[in-house]
Amino acid sequence: MSAVAAPLGLRVAEHISGDPRFISLVDGILSGLASNIFTGTPVKMNTDGTVIATTTAAADPVFGIFAGCEFTQADGTRRVLPYWPSGQTYVAGSCLAKIVPINDAGAVFIGQGVGSYALINRGEGVNLQNNTQGSVFTGLSSQALSAPTGATAATFTILDLVNQPDNAWGDAFTWVYVTIQTRQGPVA
Repeated sequence: MSAVAAPLGLRVAEHISGDPRFISLVDGILSGLASNIFTGTPVKMNTDGTVIATTTAAADPVFGIFAGCEFTQADGTRRVLPYWPSGQTYVAGSCLAKIVPINDAGAVFIGQGVGSYALINRGEGVNLQNNTQGSVFTGLSSQALSAPTGATAATFTILDLVNQPDNAWGDAFTWVYVTIQTRQGPVA
């Protein structure tokens, strides 16, 4: 039984390429961005060409999944991290934001619900519960999926139950497969 809330953000379970690969966006995070972004956090493209965490708003778009970053600090120290530390600044041109871009409809992710999901929730929409939580020690997201939204527009769609030991429909914190319902298109 999934009785423990221990979400890890979203992990790619299946991808059209068979092996999800990240891209590196040069200066892909705004220097001084005042929020953490953890590995496993869905991100969207901001209007300034950088990525930010996808929010908990209904049907907020997803560009990809954050996979870490590296940058050079003003003192010349090179940092390679599994998360973006809030408020961090870097030398222009030195930041590489690693993103697994999701541009195919067949991408499937694993996520944990903030509560119980029942069989009748299969096919329903679901959004993110929190968008900036994680561990600065491991760099991993602790983001969960919200309560199902029914047939309304959402960021993700529940596909199925993750077939793993101690996970069943109706468990307290159900693990499910989801797909992106709201992919990000052009940014104005």
